[in-house]
Amino acid sequence: MTKQPVSLKGKVIKATRNKYLVRVGEKIVSSVIRGKIAGAPKWENFAVKVGDDVRIKFISGNEGVIQEILPRWSKLSRAVEGKAYKEHVIAVNIDQIVIIMSVKEPQFKSGLLDRYLVVAEKNHLKASICLNKIDLIVSNHFDEIARWYTKMDYPFYFTSAKTNQGLVDFKSILKDKVSILVGQSGVGKSSLIKKIEPDLDLKVKETSQKTRKGRHATSHVELFPLHIGGYLIDTPGVRELGLWDIYQNELKEHFVDFQPYKDLCQFADCMHLKEPGCAVKYAVDQGKIFMSRYSNYQNIYNDLRAAPYQLIKRR
Repeated sequence: MTKQPVSLKGKVIKATRNKYLVRVGEKIVSSVIRGKIAGAPKWENFAVKVGDDVRIKFISGNEGVIQEILPRWSKLSRAVEGKAYKEHVIAVNIDQIVIIMSVKEPQFKSGLLDRYLVVAEKNHLKASICLNKIDLIVSNHFDEIARWYTKMDYPFYFTSAKTNQGLVDFKSILKDKVSILVGQSGVGKSSLIKKIEPDLDLKVKETSQKTRKGRHATSHVELFPLHIGGYLIDTPGVRELGLWDIYQNELKEHFVDFQPYKDLCQFADCMHLKEPGCAVKYAVDQGKIFMSRYSNYQNIYNDLRAAPYQLIKRR
């Protein structure tokens, strides 16, 4: 019988309250934490997160103890509901955010899209936009929106899990990347994943016919290895989005379309709201900045007025 190595490197693919599933090569090891962990951030109560690269020590054939958290290169956080100034780390070591919206059922909300993009910019994560359920509309209503966001260097894709439209592009986004999918419940995240990875054990729930809102299909964060290379993190759909560690006076820095004009404002500390000589407002009036983006900026700014870490309801 081959003797197990004392310690091996693995990746955390699922975390519950007391157990962690760690992928070591092609093997899944059920692991626990005992005592202090080397490399664990001191400010987090539960230091091990989905996406962490760790070193584990085997205690039996399929069980192990996490001994060390290896350095992280990125993380995605949000505010804890009802707890101001409390950070919840959703996942770590992420290459990109893929934002899944739907044309309807639930209805497309540009304000929620821009909140996700603010989160991506704050966390220095590349973002792509996927507009799903395109089979539910027959017009080109969203073409203008797609052009604006593509112009801002946010790749924009139309998909349908029902008709398979755009699935080749969707797969290409994910190849060889650690990607996190975000979006409201019911937009079709799990259905899209099942289309490209049919063997994954994902639970898919339909949109409620009574409320026309999505039901939660995913109750926890989990990382899935993809046969095309890379990993995919599916998250529970959010009814509200917490903007963690984003102050009112820095919000403008997370709107990429504002950046070419910010140094042209009359005042260096211009918030692009009511100040005279604002180059950003002038660019909006001239059609150089998408009007709905600017309106969403105003809404987010006003929502942040009371407290920089407050939980922000979607618009």
